[in-house]
Amino acid sequence: MIRTPAGDVAVENIKIGDMVVTWGNRHNTETLREVVWSGSQTVRVRPHLPDDEAGYPVRIVKDAIADGVPYKDMLITAEHCLFFDGKFVPVRMLVNGRSIFYDKSITSYDYYHIETAQHSVIMADGMLSESYLDTGNRRNFHQAGNVVRIGSSPRNWADDAAAPLAVNRDFVEPLFHRIGERAIASGHAPRSEPPIVETNADLHLVTKTGAVLRTMREANGHAFFMIPPGIEEVRIMSRTGRPSDMVGPYVDDRRHLGVLVRSIKLFEGNIARPVTSHLAPDAPAGWHDGGYMPCKEPCRWTDGQATLPLGHRHPTLMGLLCIEIIAGGPYNVEKDNIPQNDTRLTA
Repeated sequence: MIRTPAGDVAVENIKIGDMVVTWGNRHNTETLREVVWSGSQTVRVRPHLPDDEAGYPVRIVKDAIADGVPYKDMLITAEHCLFFDGKFVPVRMLVNGRSIFYDKSITSYDYYHIETAQHSVIMADGMLSESYLDTGNRRNFHQAGNVVRIGSSPRNWADDAAAPLAVNRDFVEPLFHRIGERAIASGHAPRSEPPIVETNADLHLVTKTGAVLRTMREANGHAFFMIPPGIEEVRIMSRTGRPSDMVGPYVDDRRHLGVLVRSIKLFEGNIARPVTSHLAPDAPAGWHDGGYMPCKEPCRWTDGQATLPLGHRHPTLMGLLCIEIIAGGPYNVEKDNIPQNDTRLTA
């Protein structure tokens, strides 16, 4: 329900030319703006993907943020932003599983956007939210009405947003915990069982021929592997997890991370040589750049199947590969069984 001069109106009933109430970011003043575009899209959930990427709508229960905010249960997409303290925050970063959660009973729905000439802070269901900002995905929507909007260039958050986009942990995490504490105090129970997690990375190597090399031993954060003669490249294989799952949704890092590797050495006979290709700017396939790093030393995350060239090998000597693992896990190993249900999303 979108706030208009005539009261709250269902978003699917708002047409091009209608006026909506918007809020000024700096002065908290109300202004009327005209709707210049409205569109809808049908979503079908892809349950094999992580919840925030699968397409499940996010349900924000009545009074989740404050008394009367929202004034009824609110359904929005995971990337849709809410407005807090002068900034927009994607709702996926606030999902606590109690008062804000992915509604997995809904696997197909229609959702609606309205656009004003300038990106705006609007009110939906009593909650400050955002109007549509065309960042290049307008073609994905079915446009309502007979007027076709053409000739507009995609916009961006840095230059065209009504308020800054906040995805930094130091802003979002306190907000996440504040809403979560309110949910617990209000008696909201967890909406689902906690995910099944595994701390064992199942670390192993795979050669180009598909041979699997298991750890010979692990000690003091180091994993040791025997490498047969002639093997000049392996893949470091492991389970993967995302910081947004491992730490919390307030961490805006949704890459699939395997293990965090610092130093690597290959021992052959009485010679030990470092293997450093994983730290190079042009690292082989399967190594991530930057992002969530719990240490400051040179290191890099694998993606669960990172290529590691070993260089020229002695033709007859067995090698001992030592990989220093700084961090990894926990890993989500849960598989959900998703019920099927078609619903229209109009909030």
